[in-house]
Amino acid sequence: MNVVVVEDHSVLLHGLTDILENKLDDPFIKGFCTPAKAELETNWTEVDLLITDLEFKNDESGLDLSKRLRERFPKLRIIAYSTHKIFSILNELKKNGFNSYVCKEMPVKELLLSIDKVMQQSSKVFYESNSYKSFMHERKVVEKKVFTSNYERNVSLTPTEKLVCKKISENPQVANIDLAIDLKMELNTLKKHITSIYKKLGVKSKEGIFLYANQSIDCNN
Repeated sequence: MNVVVVEDHSVLLHGLTDILENKLDDPFIKGFCTPAKAELETNWTEVDLLITDLEFKNDESGLDLSKRLRERFPKLRIIAYSTHKIFSILNELKKNGFNSYVCKEMPVKELLLSIDKVMQQSSKVFYESNSYKSFMHERKVVEKKVFTSNYERNVSLTPTEKLVCKKISENPQVANIDLAIDLKMELNTLKKHITSIYKKLGVKSKEGIFLYANQSIDCNN
């Protein structure tokens, strides 16, 4: 089995490749610190499995790498191995042909189990690992608390707050400075609007705004 591992922390990369070499049956493993190197130096005629982080330095992306390698290797299986627990990102995994998600905080046996399941299934099937199920459960619990509280408050956003909310819901990772430029707004003014939105919605992050916006019409009207 030909396996490509992409991880920008060298210690973790070496440790992970060593474990996979010892635990998998007849593996041929190549480890890379960046998506660019992985794409450039992967010269096999076939790659069976890609294990990649989702975000790297220099704005490189595991999502982008997966798309390019899938074009070269149509039967490629892809596992996201990351600490990311942002729903907007994880939601993109299925859309972009990933086959599973494993949180780095989980024991390595979680990754090994996911590899086993993914390799037994079609390259078009998404295996819901314990990491993924746990995250989705946590999200539902938080979501229920947030929205129950919000409906009780009868939240009412100003037109400007609705616009800010809508923009954040489209990209919860957007930097404040970029959002301010997009909205043609002073940075400090934007921060005041975001603080007000947090208070009204009962959330503490842009991800909370994303969750609210995808369950409510208030940010979209």
